Amino acid sequence: MRRLLLLSFLAACATDTSEPKDSDDAETGDTADTADTGEAADDDNDGYDTTVDCDDHNYRTHPDAAEECNGVDDDCDALTDEDFDADADGAMSADRCESGTDCDDADATVGPAAAEIPYDSIDQDCDGVDLIDVDGDRYDYTFDCDDEDASVNPGADEVPKNGLDDDCDGTDALDGDGDGYDDEDWGGDDCDDADVDVNPDALDYWGDGLDADCDSFDGGIESLGSAAVSIVGDDGEQGLVGESVVWCDLDEDGLDDLVVTAPFASTYAGRVGVWYGADEASWGPEMAMSDADTLIESTDQFLGFGLACADLDGDGHLDLLTSRGEISYGSTYDTDYQLVMFYGTGGRLAADLDDADAGAVLTYDLGAGYAATVYSQPFLAEDLDGDGAAEILVNDSESDNLSNPTGNLYLLHGQAWSGRAQLDDHILATLDTEGEGAGRVRIFGDLDGDASPDLFLGQSGYQPEAAGDTGDTGDTGDTAADADTGGGGGWHTGGGFDTGGVPPGRALWLDASMVDAVVSDLVWRTWAGADGTGYGWDLALGDWSADGADDAAVVGLGTADWSGSLYLFDGLPSSGSPADATAELMGSTAEGYFGYALRTAPDADGDGAADLLVTELLGGGSSEGLVWLISGRLAFAGAGDAESAALLAWSGEVADAYTGNALAVGDPDGDGVMAYAVGAYTYPDSLGNTAGKLYILR
Repeated sequence: MRRLLLLSFLAACATDTSEPKDSDDAETGDTADTADTGEAADDDNDGYDTTVDCDDHNYRTHPDAAEECNGVDDDCDALTDEDFDADADGAMSADRCESGTDCDDADATVGPAAAEIPYDSIDQDCDGVDLIDVDGDRYDYTFDCDDEDASVNPGADEVPKNGLDDDCDGTDALDGDGDGYDDEDWGGDDCDDADVDVNPDALDYWGDGLDADCDSFDGGIESLGSAAVSIVGDDGEQGLVGESVVWCDLDEDGLDDLVVTAPFASTYAGRVGVWYGADEASWGPEMAMSDADTLIESTDQFLGFGLACADLDGDGHLDLLTSRGEISYGSTYDTDYQLVMFYGTGGRLAADLDDADAGAVLTYDLGAGYAATVYSQPFLAEDLDGDGAAEILVNDSESDNLSNPTGNLYLLHGQAWSGRAQLDDHILATLDTEGEGAGRVRIFGDLDGDASPDLFLGQSGYQPEAAGDTGDTGDTGDTAADADTGGGGGWHTGGGFDTGGVPPGRALWLDASMVDAVVSDLVWRTWAGADGTGYGWDLALGDWSADGADDAAVVGLGTADWSGSLYLFDGLPSSGSPADATAELMGSTAEGYFGYALRTAPDADGDGAADLLVTELLGGGSSEGLVWLISGRLAFAGAGDAESAALLAWSGEVADAYTGNALAVGDPDGDGVMAYAVGAYTYPDSLGNTAGKLYILR
């Protein structure tokens, strides 16, 4: 009962909300009733009503609140985050505000809306970096020479002669064709800056209507001194560098290697050097014999008077054959002629070799007599019988007082030579030259179709018998009648020339199936010289006419006051006398000996015809010597003289250096462009010694 009464009381209290009334029933104006009194509300119960609270729904926002960096006017002063933009630039401090973007709130010039000033090490626009690449080419101003032009930077292509340093190398390129020489119109030396093949260092081919080297002439004679590669003898000794030279691939890498001799080097002991073609890029001017990749130094005397590369032992690898000179000069110098063999294995020879490393030595004893001159018989090596081992041909023709040469050609059969032996004991066959001397010998392929190689035998000192003797191949070999020739070339002695009468000479083609015979038994073609020609000094074969078949070129060294001539023939005719020649090419200098050395050069000018490399030993105005690259096509067409048929020409550096005494053609880098090796074996050192020099022309 008591519980019921209590609930009734509470209900009555809850429903009776009216205020007490005065006598006329008016409201009393109780301030707790906003509807009746008009007082402001405080909905967020933070103690501040809407008259002062700028956000009455957020108890954290009121006039006494602490201003925070939140994008809200926390203290209701009509300012937002005013304490976090100290420099009043409109951007909040990034250091004190999580969402702030002002990276330096103490500097009104720094902020997200500020203009970036490049290169001042200040990040004005607060993007994290100072602006150092204005043009946006990804090169900053420390490398970019024009940071306002995106086309100018270190990675840009240089545009020649546009007044701009496009690639920032410090200059505007004045070399339009990229040949290393600036346009002469812009102060350079290039007379045609649109043609890479025209510049002062270019090879200027004669007669092509182009001044390729910018010297105001079409063609011209270059100095051998400008050759990019050369080998010189040591100062103070008579080295005779360049006495002999060959190119051959000794290490079997497909690139020709250079082999050079200096038979008087190292106090007359002699040296042979091998430079391997694989290292050709490192070759340079004025190299010494000691710079060779393989250096053979003799412990005896006068090694290196000749060279041949051939497979002497038939093992499939090229071997190196050289010779030792013979002399009997008191008790100081006394050596025999020797053939010295160094066997190859298909790789590089050892870096240092001497006589003890030779695989075999064949000795040809001294004869009676006395001489103060070193003599060495010529030799060559070629596989004549097809068994894989090269035969050795010794040309016993050098006039001297020691071994008393016979003038004959000795054949040594190819075999695996070893140790030391007497050369005389191994002569398989002798070719009796009928007292005329073997002269110049060349081995060619099968020219007469009998399945064996053939020999060219040039007897430039040949003099027909008097009293009606015709000098033909019917000569019986009576050496007494022909003794005046001095063993086949007495008119050429000791490097000098007899300026007396010049014999007619002759050229013989022989079958190389060598048997003991006089030359007439093997001759299948005889070309007779004419008085005063010294015909048969040398010979080369090549397709001068561009008809697909080999033609012949024969040297007459004594022609026209020893100026020398080159006689060219269409094919290999049965009659090859000078009068039958298709064309004759004369040398340029009286007593210049044009044709002293002769080699076939593969087509150098791209006209489809083989060309010729010819030396003029004492050519030029001061006997400095000349080297000619002759157009086979122009010579064959009857150009008449060396200058009219020349493609290129080089002169020696000094007089009487016998520039062109040795000549070889090879390809050391395998690019198909031939390199020419030219010897000048009496080239003087600073003291006048015949140190010798070899040039490599590319």
